[in-house]
Amino acid sequence: MYANLICHTDNPADCYPKVFSPTEEFQVVHDDQDLPPGLHVQLDMQTGQKQAKLNIPTEENPALQGLPVDRSVVVVDPEKPLDNPQIPPNAPAYEPIGVVKEPQVKNEGFNEALKAVKSHVEEGQYVRSDELAKALEELEDLSHDMYYGLQIAEDPEIVQGLFCILTSRDVEQATTQPLTERSDFLASSIIASAVQNNRPALRAVEKSWDSIMQNQCKHHSHTLKEALYGQLAPSAQPPNTEALEADFVRLNLAVLDGLTKSSKIRDEFLEQGGMKSLLQILLTTGNAWQPRRIKAAQFVSDTFLDEDLGATLGIWPSQEVFEAAKCAKGQSDSLSDGCWEHHLEVIGQDPSDAEWSQSLLSMLRLRRPGASRPSASSPREEL
Repeated sequence: MYANLICHTDNPADCYPKVFSPTEEFQVVHDDQDLPPGLHVQLDMQTGQKQAKLNIPTEENPALQGLPVDRSVVVVDPEKPLDNPQIPPNAPAYEPIGVVKEPQVKNEGFNEALKAVKSHVEEGQYVRSDELAKALEELEDLSHDMYYGLQIAEDPEIVQGLFCILTSRDVEQATTQPLTERSDFLASSIIASAVQNNRPALRAVEKSWDSIMQNQCKHHSHTLKEALYGQLAPSAQPPNTEALEADFVRLNLAVLDGLTKSSKIRDEFLEQGGMKSLLQILLTTGNAWQPRRIKAAQFVSDTFLDEDLGATLGIWPSQEVFEAAKCAKGQSDSLSDGCWEHHLEVIGQDPSDAEWSQSLLSMLRLRRPGASRPSASSPREEL
């Protein structure tokens, strides 16, 4: 199932293809990825980070604009034309830039997997069965490919079905099956992988987002929007079930982490109180929650605070910082945006949480409205 992927964690959404899949925009190349020929590759000499994209010969390089160009004419004796080069057998045909290329040989099981998932969802069967398991595993394996990821994203019925499976929260399944074999885990991974580094797929989901979110799944009394955002916040559970709750939250978090790269979905996430849910995750202690807290902190920095990682600045935070008295536990404003600094300062007092919480706190203070910005002439601190 993961033969063509590289996975350094147990979260499939963090996996990436062994062979780099280029688009017309620069993407980070992982050190252990193989690069296909014919790409435009650039290397950051300070960080060592490598990025690559499809090579467009006619594309202008902004870095060369304004430089003098030698327009001298040189007459060269024409050379004897070369023989027509021999095209090797089975060479791929020319494909226009910007189009997600179809595979030369399509996967025969893909459409059957789509039908099986839709059939189970139509009957309100969200729990893993042999047929559903096989279909979800097939889609999970293919969702990392740009073409199949786009095919999944362009099918509103399958996207809605995957969200129904994701938000079903079947406790019996969660207590009897390994996490990575559960239907909700596979649904989460399919959605997250389909839109990861796949802008056409993300745009496709965005187009049908409103209609999907206002629908209800069979046997559910709430809309998908209510389920998706409502289940992100940790709910009060007995200590012996905190691992189950942490896993449920983990699956929602993995999906929203990728989808909020869309400005439309990101804005809805903020409107639906998503930041309060993330803060609740950060404030939830226990061994089962530690990885989720770190992931939530990364979500915040990558989406709103760290421009180097693609964050759009100026969206959040939008309020000035609150006084500590307003942020104390039990106060009506304790989960407000203005209380994040207070909570991160408290969290950072625990040595096991200091590294990730202090890093997030530093970025938050820098982006907070009313915060003083470092002068451009100020010397940079040595790392």
